[in-house]
Amino acid sequence: MRIPESFFVIYQPKYTVPCVFDLNERGTFPNHPSVTGTWGFRVLADTDLKASVQFAHLVHRPGKDPQTGKAYEWMVEETSIDLDDQLTLDSAAVEKKITDSEIRSALMDAFNEWHDNFVPMKKKKVDIEELKQKLGNVVDECKERIRKELVRKNQHWVSSNIPRRIHDFKYGLYNHVKERLYQEYQSNGGEDSEPNLLKKIALFNRVLDNFDHEDLMKPDGTVWRNEDEIWQCWIGFAGSEDEAYRICRTMDAVFKDLELDEVG
Repeated sequence: MRIPESFFVIYQPKYTVPCVFDLNERGTFPNHPSVTGTWGFRVLADTDLKASVQFAHLVHRPGKDPQTGKAYEWMVEETSIDLDDQLTLDSAAVEKKITDSEIRSALMDAFNEWHDNFVPMKKKKVDIEELKQKLGNVVDECKERIRKELVRKNQHWVSSNIPRRIHDFKYGLYNHVKERLYQEYQSNGGEDSEPNLLKKIALFNRVLDNFDHEDLMKPDGTVWRNEDEIWQCWIGFAGSEDEAYRICRTMDAVFKDLELDEVG
């Protein structure tokens, strides 16, 4: 099941695998898929710390897939319910979107148990500032896990090309910028060595090879999910979001000036 772009799973109950969230993203099936439970929920949050509950329910609802034209008997029905700044789940909103009273009751019980353990309190009131800090930390941890996984999954085709790229850069364009490149990087707060800076530039160019291509095809024949996944992978190889943006600012300043010099 797809997670909306820029959102991260900050909580999901420990459902026995395979659960409804393990089913394919298309969400339609000719036969009843093998799952340990027909419904589930998880809490999502985005980079602006806006949170919501994502609910999924496997239901028998025959139809025809508009993309493939194939008939199906079962489908995953999805719905999203926004949470307020105290991460409260409004029971009226749940009732409006989930008609089964038993499922609704079980969901509210499970959610409230998580909420009571997660949300910090101060003098019997929700501590909003501490909650924002805690939520932000959890989102950052989610980002870091995703980036590490992207590095692991793409390490083979990214790293295999880096020595050649470093060689070509050092004996080509680098000769025109070597007086400024490392100095510019350091002025932007960079603390890594110059050889590692060259490696990170090579990694940037390798990972973002197909960033502007409509098919988003990777060199190994697989496909990126979207442009954000490419960018998150680059951050993973750079080591941190700050370092990724620092490398980009450095390249933009140095190579942009080089282009202006060539034009002049």
